[in-house]
Amino acid sequence: MADNSVPLSVVSSRDTQFLWASIAIGKNVLVQQSPSTGRAYWFVVIERSSLNVVYNQLQKAPNVAPNLGAYNTSDYILIVATLGLGLDVTPTGDLFQFLDVNGAGRELRRIEQIAQQFGCGTMGTFGYALVGVLGNQNLPGFEASNIAATSVGPVLTVQLLPVVIQGKTIYTPVQLSDA
Repeated sequence: MADNSVPLSVVSSRDTQFLWASIAIGKNVLVQQSPSTGRAYWFVVIERSSLNVVYNQLQKAPNVAPNLGAYNTSDYILIVATLGLGLDVTPTGDLFQFLDVNGAGRELRRIEQIAQQFGCGTMGTFGYALVGVLGNQNLPGFEASNIAATSVGPVLTVQLLPVVIQGKTIYTPVQLSDA
């Protein structure tokens, strides 16, 4: 039986000089470089049946949830990547809550704990990547983080597994397998 899953990869960056991140959905590669808004959170939403990008925005505010409107349902997948963010702008308030109920978990809390205990002056920047099903379902997603080391942040790799439900194909993020 052939594997019909679609690879999904997210590359975040800790570098504050050359701001960039990349998201690859199958052969479709999205790249953010040197955004005019400076260091930012990058939110991408894809529709689960077509894998089309329906939302693609940068945001500087660490305490505001992105305004996804009608896209915050289980019909969509959330992808998050950070671009050169300091530990002084880790997710807080509404943004932390939004990420938490849409797939974030241990890696987000790891960044928060390091920022609170050591501050931004000790370790500087962080990189974070998240893939999760939207809809505030509080289901675990897939995350990666990087606080110290290279300027390249975390690299997150998952697969989008096609599942047919009532005659309609939808894709669900799953752990990268050896299939």
